[in-house]
Amino acid sequence: MVPPGESLEDMAEQTVHEYWRAIINRQYELAKWHCITGGIWYNKVDEWEEYININSEGEASMVIYGPTFYEETEVIGDDITVYTRVITDITAFPGSSYHEGDFFEYEIELIKQNFPPGDCKLK
Repeated sequence: MVPPGESLEDMAEQTVHEYWRAIINRQYELAKWHCITGGIWYNKVDEWEEYININSEGEASMVIYGPTFYEETEVIGDDITVYTRVITDITAFPGSSYHEGDFFEYEIELIKQNFPPGDCKLK
């Protein structure tokens, strides 16, 4: 539900933020809860779980930064688009100079839900 005084844009950005926080904290089922079952972003949770597991194997450390929003959120009817950026930082350890990072930009589409009113789900 959208609290009084909070815009749909703010609510959508908060939902995207919670989705990424769940992935970062390896709470994959919680991330899926923010999505339409079987949708693009629901399935992307599994992709991110695999990406995190592969890049955290052995003696490596992976940190995910974000999400940050790089353009104004757009609302057209019940459809919302949030432009977000996520950065990963992978460092081998101990004492290794190996360092790698990835940069991801996404146009995340959400849909406003009618129950409860004001909630958003990633498509």
